[in-house]
Amino acid sequence: MVYLQLATFGYFLYAFTPSITLLRDEERTSKAISALHGTGFAVGAIAVGLLAPRLVGRFGRGRMMWAALATMCVGIGIFVSCEIVAITILGSIVAGFGGTMVVNISSAALTSHHAGTAGGTAVTEANGLGSGLGIVAPLLVGGSVAIGLTWRPGVLVAVAISVVLAVVFGRSVPGHALGDAARAQRLGGRLPREYWRAAGVLVKTTAIEFSMTIWSSDVLRYHGGLSKGVAALGVTAIVAGMTTGRLTTQRLTLGRSADALLLTVFGITLMGFALFWLSTIAVVAFAGLFVTGLGLSLHFPLAITRAIGFSDGHADLATSYGSLGTGLAIAVAPFGLGALADHVGSHTAMLLVPLFVVIAAIGVVTTKRQPDGVRPQDVPVAVGDIAGAAD
Repeated sequence: MVYLQLATFGYFLYAFTPSITLLRDEERTSKAISALHGTGFAVGAIAVGLLAPRLVGRFGRGRMMWAALATMCVGIGIFVSCEIVAITILGSIVAGFGGTMVVNISSAALTSHHAGTAGGTAVTEANGLGSGLGIVAPLLVGGSVAIGLTWRPGVLVAVAISVVLAVVFGRSVPGHALGDAARAQRLGGRLPREYWRAAGVLVKTTAIEFSMTIWSSDVLRYHGGLSKGVAALGVTAIVAGMTTGRLTTQRLTLGRSADALLLTVFGITLMGFALFWLSTIAVVAFAGLFVTGLGLSLHFPLAITRAIGFSDGHADLATSYGSLGTGLAIAVAPFGLGALADHVGSHTAMLLVPLFVVIAAIGVVTTKRQPDGVRPQDVPVAVGDIAGAAD
């Protein structure tokens, strides 16, 4: 159930990001104003960081997971309802709140339900399923535009999936399966200093992913000369790379530390970005985005599992503070890139992405020790065998 709930958010996320560019044409706004939809999503994520510990502590993970999914659907409904920028940004805020809550609860619940390193494996399997479902999202958005139905039906598929999940699972899974009975994760206390370093890396990886998924289609459209619908499929190439990476990494990563893995995938991300950024040939640019996705595939699973590992057992608190940081990254990075693109073009502005990668790598290198009680060989299991197809 949790895997599919998180996968539903994955579908929405990868439908939402390419739809921002398409919505900009309808609302006739600048790139910077259009990027405020990403900022709105981030505001919702920040609100989760402030409110989630109290809400989860009072109502439990089970109830809050369904409430979060319902909130995301309400936000989607607002987002697709009209072409008034203030209202569509409001929809982004509401959907961002609900969707981020789904991510937080699923990560904390899975690491609590599955003991030891199996929790990390579960987190990555769930994200793998989400990115796999996310592959379909840009295809449906782009295909919907191509046949003249606008991008909205493609985004609304997330609502339909949520309704199906509520019908199938709404009363079948007890709360203690999500860790409600134990309330085992401490919701108060102080997090260790090492956690904040790990959270900083998580923030950088979020900035990288959202910058790529929101703005890559714009680069394909104006630098590569592709149509709206075809350019929107650029996100599909990224998500396909992410899914492939998560499906094929278990044996390659066994016995290696999370730090070494992150540095490796940062290098892959830079290589893919260079191929995408330098090319004006559509096939080559899409190949670059696929390679970039291979690198991105392990960014979030490794970073979030690593941050929880540094939290000294405060999983819910760790993911909540992580939401504050990642929310700020979603707010600042895509908007800053969009504002810069208004002056120098989206192609040049995308050079912020490799800068984010370098800063994240520095954050990994300057972390002095592994999380308490987690050996280097324990963490890679978090990027293990994927049974499906997400972030």
